[in-house]
Amino acid sequence: MKTPRSKQYGDEGESHRKILLVAPKHPESFWSMQGMVDMLSARTMMPNSALATLMALTPHGVNVEYCLMDENITGIDLDFECDLVAITGSTLHATRIRDLVAEFRQRGRPVALGGAYATLEADKCEGLADFHFIGEAEYTWPKFLEEWLRGEADGVYAQKDFIDLADSPAPDWSLIDAGDYLNFPVQTSRGCPNGCDFCDVIQYVGRKYRTKSADQILEEIYGAQAAGARRVFFSDDNFLGNKRFTMELLRRLLEWNRVQDKPLSFSTQITVKVGDDEELLRLMADVRFSVLFLGVETVRKACLEEINKPINLSHDMHKRIGRITRYGIVPFIGLIVGFDNDDATVFDDLRDFLDETGSPIVGISLLNAPRHTPLHERLKKEGRLAEDGFSGEWQLNTNIIPRQMSREELFTRYWSFFRECYDPVVFERRLHSWMAQVEYFAVPYEGKSADLWEALKGIKVFWRLMTKDGKDVRKLFLRCMKKTWKSNPRLMGWLFVILIQYSHFYSFVNKDRGHA
Repeated sequence: MKTPRSKQYGDEGESHRKILLVAPKHPESFWSMQGMVDMLSARTMMPNSALATLMALTPHGVNVEYCLMDENITGIDLDFECDLVAITGSTLHATRIRDLVAEFRQRGRPVALGGAYATLEADKCEGLADFHFIGEAEYTWPKFLEEWLRGEADGVYAQKDFIDLADSPAPDWSLIDAGDYLNFPVQTSRGCPNGCDFCDVIQYVGRKYRTKSADQILEEIYGAQAAGARRVFFSDDNFLGNKRFTMELLRRLLEWNRVQDKPLSFSTQITVKVGDDEELLRLMADVRFSVLFLGVETVRKACLEEINKPINLSHDMHKRIGRITRYGIVPFIGLIVGFDNDDATVFDDLRDFLDETGSPIVGISLLNAPRHTPLHERLKKEGRLAEDGFSGEWQLNTNIIPRQMSREELFTRYWSFFRECYDPVVFERRLHSWMAQVEYFAVPYEGKSADLWEALKGIKVFWRLMTKDGKDVRKLFLRCMKKTWKSNPRLMGWLFVILIQYSHFYSFVNKDRGHA
């Protein structure tokens, strides 16, 4: 295991306390857009922005040295000599977080634990680590460092009010190797004005939509580009929480990106409302957005009403997806099954929707009820929570007892439908349908060779993937390349993006899991 990079903050020549920053390994179900990783031979999706932000929050005159271990890249040296271990992660990482905390503390290393898991499951994390951070860390981390160095640190640091994002600095990416990651995350906002019954986001970052300034965001993008980024993922829970702000930011991005020698490309997760606005979609296409993850959830009106998601009911979903496609942006469709109004026929409805919209990439989850959500409270009263509880594994498990199917039937139909979506013949039909709908091609940036360079890398990855997934998939890839080149060569770049996603999902859904 190679020695991690380090960076000192504070006064030169003075002794520095060493802090090891730890990002736990993603479990298998961390699949969202993970299939794109192979595009640049990266090892994982994104570096951990929370840990990089902690570095940037270090107060002037605080003498500390940071080292970083991302378990998705290098593994973790549990015997690494340091004065403190700082670990962060989500509920999805809970098991691994608890294991790492125990291992480090057993070796005499004090541990600071923060992030979504430490906040949303604060009661379960009580006493787990030496220092417990609850909520956003922009104010508590600098306070902790100063008190820790004086030997006066408290056991719990809780941020009770939501912070002003003007006080959130650009992450310090100096400890990461850009070649290890596909995307660099940039967060433009926190909070979501929607109130979906199954979502615990507002428990962590609130319902009020808070944004950074456009200048702040551009500074973060400069920093990501300087660190080697070629792609930026806007890691907001809702990139379209304030349309006026989003439009202003996109115009600034377009102005900036068009003068770069190697323009960046972008992706994000966003509400389906984006499909209501032609001007917004055109601007996103011109800025070089390639993929939008869309929380479609379901096509059944009763299910959307059941989970309090009226935003998806206001306009026709087929037309929304069609507009996104026409502007050459890949709609990554997010679906959920297991609602109270889902019976066995819901899978026919979802299949028809994917075929009718020609949506090539779809991620499907099982409905779960995280703690502290309205859905959890309702199902608890009804006695419909499974004993194994919420694990964060939305693609592999559910903690609810369905109303119209047994859990066994739900699992069986779920996996059957998921596999069918990535059957080569079924997928190819949707892919060509999507390509036939693309009408808008953004004007190429003057004098830029980045697109050709990306295409050559895509071809290299394509040939590598062809040896991985079997004869039927290799034939699929060759047919799609041939047909796309003949019908519309301008779509070759999109084809590589979609096929790499396909390769990931094909492997994911066809893995032998015994019960699945």
